[in-house]
Amino acid sequence: MINIRITLTTILCAMAALFSSCERDVAPTEGNEPIIELDCYELNVDGYGGDMALFYSITNPIKGQSMEVTSNVDWITTKSINSYSIILDVEASDELETRHGIVTIKYKYMTRPLKVYVKQDKMVMDYFTLSAEDITYNSCTIYYTPKDDSVQYMANIIDKQYFNSSGVSTAEEFIAAEMNNYIALAKANNMTLEELMGKVSPQLIYKGDAVRKFAGMQHGNSYVAYSYGVTFDGDNYTVTTPIYHIIVELPMPTMYTDVDFNVSSKLTSTYVVDINITPSGWDGHYYIQIAPDDSLYYVSPGASPESFIIKALANSFFVTARGYMQKGSTAEQFLNSYCYQGSKQISLQLDSGKRYMVIVFAVESEEGAIPVMRSMPVFSYPN
Repeated sequence: MINIRITLTTILCAMAALFSSCERDVAPTEGNEPIIELDCYELNVDGYGGDMALFYSITNPIKGQSMEVTSNVDWITTKSINSYSIILDVEASDELETRHGIVTIKYKYMTRPLKVYVKQDKMVMDYFTLSAEDITYNSCTIYYTPKDDSVQYMANIIDKQYFNSSGVSTAEEFIAAEMNNYIALAKANNMTLEELMGKVSPQLIYKGDAVRKFAGMQHGNSYVAYSYGVTFDGDNYTVTTPIYHIIVELPMPTMYTDVDFNVSSKLTSTYVVDINITPSGWDGHYYIQIAPDDSLYYVSPGASPESFIIKALANSFFVTARGYMQKGSTAEQFLNSYCYQGSKQISLQLDSGKRYMVIVFAVESEEGAIPVMRSMPVFSYPN
């Protein structure tokens, strides 16, 4: 089958050479206006985008005049214009649906402008393949596989809660915020962004396949593993591909079923609560939390706690432990300082005018990691 566009392009190029010698430097008479013919008036572009050529010929050209090429969308720009072609630069799509644009071509004394309609497929989702393996309640391994081994890219993960708390709602905002943070960090260390990204530890920028092990994660949370092509030049960066991501759901730790606590508590006349705790089937550490009746964690006597309360207690303890460890404490130091072991009798001062619930549950650290809840909580109500 003959390639019609190539054949027409050859003819148009020959016509361009012929007519280029007939340029005039005066206004044309009626019926002798410039005419531009294109090899096509519709462009179908894939999601990758790239350079797209429009070949043209011009009849009755005006000496010293050039074409004006504009677009009604910012993802189509004019890269170059020569004596036989217009090169359009179509950006890679970052949209989840097909998008449309119009290129307008004007020329002095031409009776009406030409319109080229551009349709681009939705964003390509195969720049990268991401997969999550070895998922535990506090860690996972992400495999990043780029389609093109020559592409330099970011390989990272972030707590999904970031998007809920930061106000970031688009990929562009996320990347800009991320890079602005690194630019500020680079300046604080008298480095350029390019220098910093080459030295930051753990490594973030890769070429080819990458495997990253993430630990110290928060159980029961959702994480976003992501990658996008990016290059650096001093303090400048250029995003070269759309962002691609997968959601990783971390489970809650498995609760030990043979652990229990005999808990009794009693209020004294001075609103001090005396708490007696005897572990059963557990010689490790446990945590005590006091919940007033106006707190999220309070469960009315005789009622069963809903699952979100168990998760909230587990997350609250995790955040507390992580905060102390971020200040330099080890898991062992935190457990020994803020948790208990064995049978204990404890007295705590409470505020007057409220009802209270005493909460006790087993906690544990695996190989020095942030401690987590490891048993269902036991409740006691001082009276």
